[in-house]
Amino acid sequence: MALVRSNQLPVTHAGIIFKKRILERHNITVSDAAKLMHIGRPHLSKFASGKVAVTAPLAMKLEKSTGISAGFWMNIQKSYDLYINRDLEIEAEPLPMVATG
Repeated sequence: MALVRSNQLPVTHAGIIFKKRILERHNITVSDAAKLMHIGRPHLSKFASGKVAVTAPLAMKLEKSTGISAGFWMNIQKSYDLYINRDLEIEAEPLPMVATG
């Protein structure tokens, strides 16, 4: 799921990148990847479909399995999450500023 705003590159869920750049490019099934990564097939399928976010433990498994750093996966997910939530109406009050001396 790639979202695009004017004058910006598409923002893509980390799972979609994993699916297209790793699984599809190397003809690996979700089932085979899940077995090799020692994670549940349903969870990996949801991740690869962009339905669940990458977590730190999953990012570490992705790093070990793909050679692509956990930080990359976490940063892609963070960018996606911030992008899709930036237009939400957030209910929050400003915190009082603490005087620094």
